[in-house]
Amino acid sequence: MSRATRVAAAALLPLLLGACAQYLPWTTQPGPADIDRMVADDDYGEALAALQRIPADAPDAALLRAKRLQVRARAARYAAARLAAAGEQEQRGNWHRAEEILRDALKHDPGATDLKAMLRELQARRVRRERELERTMLIARGEWLSRVIPAREELRRIASFGLLDRLRLARLDWERRDVAKELLSAGSQALRDGQFEDARRCLTLSRKLEDTPPVQAALARLAARRDQELREEERARQRSREAELRRRETRLHDKVQEAIAEGDWHRAQVDLKRLMKLAPGNRELVTLKEALDEAVAARIRQLLDQGNGLYRRGHIRQAKDAWEAVLALDPNQPQAQANVKRAQRVLDKLRELKEQAPAKPPVPKPAGPTKPAP
Repeated sequence: MSRATRVAAAALLPLLLGACAQYLPWTTQPGPADIDRMVADDDYGEALAALQRIPADAPDAALLRAKRLQVRARAARYAAARLAAAGEQEQRGNWHRAEEILRDALKHDPGATDLKAMLRELQARRVRRERELERTMLIARGEWLSRVIPAREELRRIASFGLLDRLRLARLDWERRDVAKELLSAGSQALRDGQFEDARRCLTLSRKLEDTPPVQAALARLAARRDQELREEERARQRSREAELRRRETRLHDKVQEAIAEGDWHRAQVDLKRLMKLAPGNRELVTLKEALDEAVAARIRQLLDQGNGLYRRGHIRQAKDAWEAVLALDPNQPQAQANVKRAQRVLDKLRELKEQAPAKPPVPKPAGPTKPAP
């Protein structure tokens, strides 16, 4: 190595060491104190990125991994607070301030998906609101022209019109055509956005100001889209009705099964009848009704026998209750009808006999010992 080369190397060495020293903080791993400093400054993105680069064999790896969980929780809480603050500003109508809050929050945590989504939604809502306000002002201008121009035309016919008046009328006529084009554009945009009422107002007013083929075509598209929307709404209502019907069928089917499980045959009959009205062509319900009718018939025979036995033993009222239970299951059961009438006649006769029986005389109380006369 020549002397000149050694001199050049000696001159470059301090520069290289200085450059290395400049980038050294970025190559060394941060410690817990560095992470705490980042969190204190709300630099959650930087802190999480630094924690993500920690090697598995680092001295404080376990501690820093635990710190990562804390930083993520703090970052989520920070994002929630910023979202709430932006939402409050939006409610007040301070759209730009709300956007500033979200952009500033993203500088502190660029990876926060909630903040990014909120910013996109805020911008989309702001654009929609801007279009609504512009359409409102444009419609107001068009309505004003639709009233002023006919009044000016009539005034021209009934009064002397000078050059200045003719110029004003020509300017209004030019503005009428210009506003009609803007209304056509705004109505077409509202149609694309699915805002059919705004589209109708803009396009109708545009045709009123200047009836042109593009306006007529746009109105035809609006009518077609509106018809399609109405059909889709009707299909959605039909799907909702069908879903509700299925839910009702399921609830009634469960009630029928519950009543059968509890042996409440009358309730099972009533609910099954309602269920078959909802689904008249259901073969499964027909099979279930046949099985239920067979079970009810067996229960009716049991109740008839039970009532006959009670009647023979003189338990008239209990027998009548058993036969009335038969009529609850089958109101047209002839034997139960006859038995209930017979039991009622017996009960009426017993009540009459009880009412006609003489009242028993009161039992006299035994006289106590008499007191001796003084």
